[in-house]
Amino acid sequence: MIIAITGTPCAGKTAVSKELAELLHIKAISLNLLAGRENLFSSYDRRRKCKVVDMEKLKKEIRKISKTEKNLIIESHYSHCLNPDIVIILRCSTKALIERMKKRGWPKKKIEENIEAEIMEMAKFEAVQAGLEVYEFDGTDRRPKEIATGIAKLLREKGCL
Repeated sequence: MIIAITGTPCAGKTAVSKELAELLHIKAISLNLLAGRENLFSSYDRRRKCKVVDMEKLKKEIRKISKTEKNLIIESHYSHCLNPDIVIILRCSTKALIERMKKRGWPKKKIEENIEAEIMEMAKFEAVQAGLEVYEFDGTDRRPKEIATGIAKLLREKGCL
């Protein structure tokens, strides 16, 4: 079972994934770290000033890892694009997202682009369009452990684990 934790940047994906992995005793993988470690990039986006992940190479790497891991959590704002079995979207108020992004020192343009993605529910739209099973959790005023506990309960109720 591949569980994707996705959502707008700064919604709490990394923290929730770590807590969920601990609760369920399964491996969690940050796709951003994996792409960096394995150099899974296709190009460089000059406008956004960032490397572009090669999704096909990343899919192959996840398939390889999933052969040795019965259950696996993958987390990133694009984890829902890797054909997971279930998608958990972390939501957050735009006010809280803006505060978190500013704390990280993000430029105004990057903040605006990501807030627009949250408002437009891009991760949800893409996951639903792909026919994936999608669940949402709002983490605006909740601790990562509390959210992870709710996700674990959902996964158990659905018979995913």
